[in-house]
Amino acid sequence: MTTAENEEWAEPRRQVPVPPRTPAQRQSLREVQKQVTRERLIESAAEEFRSRGFNETTAENIASSAGASRATFYVYFRTKAEIVAELMRRSQSDVMAAYRRLDDMEAPDQAGILDWLDETIMLWRERASDFNTMEQALANDDLVTETWLTILGDTYKVMPKTFARYTDPVQHERARLHLLTLQMALDRTMFFTILRGRPLDMELLKDVLAMQWLAFVRGDAAAG
Repeated sequence: MTTAENEEWAEPRRQVPVPPRTPAQRQSLREVQKQVTRERLIESAAEEFRSRGFNETTAENIASSAGASRATFYVYFRTKAEIVAELMRRSQSDVMAAYRRLDDMEAPDQAGILDWLDETIMLWRERASDFNTMEQALANDDLVTETWLTILGDTYKVMPKTFARYTDPVQHERARLHLLTLQMALDRTMFFTILRGRPLDMELLKDVLAMQWLAFVRGDAAAG
């Protein structure tokens, strides 16, 4: 039998049928597409906030930068402040890591606290535009304020050594609020010195801040 005859009598190739997508698979694809669109809007918003500032950025700016429509923006977010709150939640791990380092100090002293403050100052300088966005949003939106207070209010959870001395519930809550007031003071200090560039003696200012934080970490003010 010739090659041609072999080909003629060869069994035809069978095509393996491709099963149709199940409703669950179709839903999964839609969910992936929705997540991609949402992430694109968040990334575009972050860039717009950095270049324009929070107050000057509009939903149209964000949607256009993301290659989407204004209507699409409102499918995912009610306001631009919701995106700021989301970005803040994503930075929560960095905030927690900073306070974990503070709690991990074996023998806290002025020099160690100063090093910790230097890290904080460096972070504010490196991410000045992001902090500026947050500060503008804090002044205008309750959701952003609540998000920031929640993040700061949870930092005691990564400071077990510092808070172990407070066995009484009232003292524990007093210490948590003490920490929160120190954080607010640090936030305002960074805002005016780093973001607004107010001429203050940074070395002297750091010494004052370090004394306050050292007293808290050591528990010197525990009886307050």
